[in-house]
Amino acid sequence: MKKLLLFVVFAFAFGVSMMAQNFYGGLILGGTASQIGGDARGGYNKIGIVGGGFAGLQLTQDFDVQMELKYIQKGSYSTDIENRPAFDPFLIKLDYVDLPVVFSYNLNKINVNDINLSWLKLEFGLSFDFLINYRQEILGATVPASNPWRKAVLNTVVGFRVNVKDNIEIGLRAVDSMTSICNSFKEQYNNGNVVYVRRLFGRYGMFNDVLQLALFWKI
Repeated sequence: MKKLLLFVVFAFAFGVSMMAQNFYGGLILGGTASQIGGDARGGYNKIGIVGGGFAGLQLTQDFDVQMELKYIQKGSYSTDIENRPAFDPFLIKLDYVDLPVVFSYNLNKINVNDINLSWLKLEFGLSFDFLINYRQEILGATVPASNPWRKAVLNTVVGFRVNVKDNIEIGLRAVDSMTSICNSFKEQYNNGNVVYVRRLFGRYGMFNDVLQLALFWKI
């Protein structure tokens, strides 16, 4: 019995040690360009920042899973004064704590013109946003939101990362809301300034669309 117990303890310790060799962590720093689907405006004109940390686990030679904790700025910005003189300049500033879970696939088994693509990773996953600050401006003046912003939002994450050094990668992601960032409705909503759109669950609402360009530094 003692030998069996010692064997189990040794096997567990060995397994933890091996897994620890596959763990990694680091820092994230970059920028965002955002728009909001449903605000009746277009263009990734709202510029922001993103920063935080990550911890990852190499599952196989090809697959990794990575969890992140970040501060990220999203929203919308428009200066279409000619067509919207009663509303523009128009600004929605939304600051979130972002918790993504992202799977990555390394293309090390693919060659293009005899060039191995081991330096390239494809990414896909989900992220959860928790609202920590917001501001809305019309004609340069701060105004209350006509429809309260939701405290939590679910997003899809799709992108790629390029390895530029042993411990540095640069990644480009599209992060799009699956759930509305404000209260949603069964029917179309149009107050003369915003025109809600539909996505998941067929309800009308407003949705964050973000392009994120960031540096990932393993430490």
